[in-house]
Amino acid sequence: MRFGIVAFISGLVLAAFGLAMLLPAVVDFFYEGRSVKAFLQAAGFTLFFGSLLAASSYNRWQNISIKETFLTTSSVWLVVVCFAALPFYLAFEEMNYATAFFEAMSGLTSTGSTAFTGLDAMPKGVLLWRAMLQWVGGIGIVMIAIVLLPMLRVGGMQMFLTESSSKIEGKTIPRLTQIIEFILLIYISFSALCVVVLYAAGMDIFDAVAHAMTCVSTGGFSTHDASIAYFNSPLIDWILIAFMIIGALPFIAYYYIVTGTVRRFTGDTQIKTFLFLIIIVALVLSLWLIVEEGSMDVEPTIRKAAFSVVSIVTTTGYVLDDYAAWGVFALMIFFFLTFVGGCSGSSSGGCKIFRFNILAGNVARYLKNMIYPHGVFTIRYNGSSVSDDVVRGVVVFMTIFVLALVLLTLALAFIGLDFMTALTGALASLTNVGPGFGSVIGPEGSFATLPDSAKWLLSAGMMLGRLEFTTVTVLFVPFIWREN
Repeated sequence: MRFGIVAFISGLVLAAFGLAMLLPAVVDFFYEGRSVKAFLQAAGFTLFFGSLLAASSYNRWQNISIKETFLTTSSVWLVVVCFAALPFYLAFEEMNYATAFFEAMSGLTSTGSTAFTGLDAMPKGVLLWRAMLQWVGGIGIVMIAIVLLPMLRVGGMQMFLTESSSKIEGKTIPRLTQIIEFILLIYISFSALCVVVLYAAGMDIFDAVAHAMTCVSTGGFSTHDASIAYFNSPLIDWILIAFMIIGALPFIAYYYIVTGTVRRFTGDTQIKTFLFLIIIVALVLSLWLIVEEGSMDVEPTIRKAAFSVVSIVTTTGYVLDDYAAWGVFALMIFFFLTFVGGCSGSSSGGCKIFRFNILAGNVARYLKNMIYPHGVFTIRYNGSSVSDDVVRGVVVFMTIFVLALVLLTLALAFIGLDFMTALTGALASLTNVGPGFGSVIGPEGSFATLPDSAKWLLSAGMMLGRLEFTTVTVLFVPFIWREN
């Protein structure tokens, strides 16, 4: 294990983040200047430490092993969060580091759980930094999901290895760098478009930029305590619904549209399942609200239901209405939606739609084998058979997910959290959804009142879920540290 490689890459990323901290400092200077000093101090320290780390560990190397890739991925994410928390910690005298770390982890993992209150009165630099962390984390996880996880054979993601670099209707993506360049271009383009339409819909430029960053990244941080309800605009609601869905679709699939192979986009199993799920659940909840509330205002009811469904299933976490007050039936639907997540290769979290597709196919195959013991049945996905290796990867992922959920819930309960807060807090962190349920961390609540020990545990859960569990848990297996 060459730890110098890990240190070198971590140093380069830290130096880049140090430079990025200068942007919130400049923006805050032009508004009120309350957090300029904090950002300059954090930027200087981060840039110095990152440059020193990279320079001291510089080495000429050609290849990086799978072990080193696992370690580098987790290490970079953790180290960056440690330094990304500094602006929060330095900007507020009453802020402790546990809260700052929790907010930074929630930002970089695009989770959206917040321990901050009084957002409306916060310095613009702090609000922008929260949005920037989610935007960078969103594109970061897209790159990891498309480039890294398939090669590492994590959680069944190897199924997308050839899909990301295969021939598309006679056209070939020649190099991995071209895939990365294309996805970056698409991500930036969608973000810019979102800024323009939100500004045109009535947001001021700062809110438009901040919400575009947290919407396309499916992160969910807002600049106001009331979240999206603050704007009280049906047009803004529908715009955000559209861009949350865009962020939760596989970014590589947009290549199909650009290259004219739309059939591969419209025929993608996980895309069809994802959109079908949103439409059906939104309609069911709309009917439920009409019956329960006796309201004949159809458009506001459908919009409220659709927004909440999309916000949860894409793991964005924006709040338009307190869906926890819609009744037990609605609450249970949102609880189960929290598990789902968006598509693989998107910026959303959760277990991902394709894994449920594979599990459903595996159940169907098992039932067929019960009836025809000597039959040979295959699981098909997007018209191709799925290997047993992929099925095993999905089963392992789901097993680790359930185990992590149980252990994290028990740990949170052990330190004094009530059952609802412990269970839904653990679930929200592992799936990177954001809000939980109940009076404490529900849609109308905040993680601010939780003890520091809970914030550390939930931060670990966010990182574990964002990096697809196996990437982190494999580091605790003893044999990975043995020499080959």
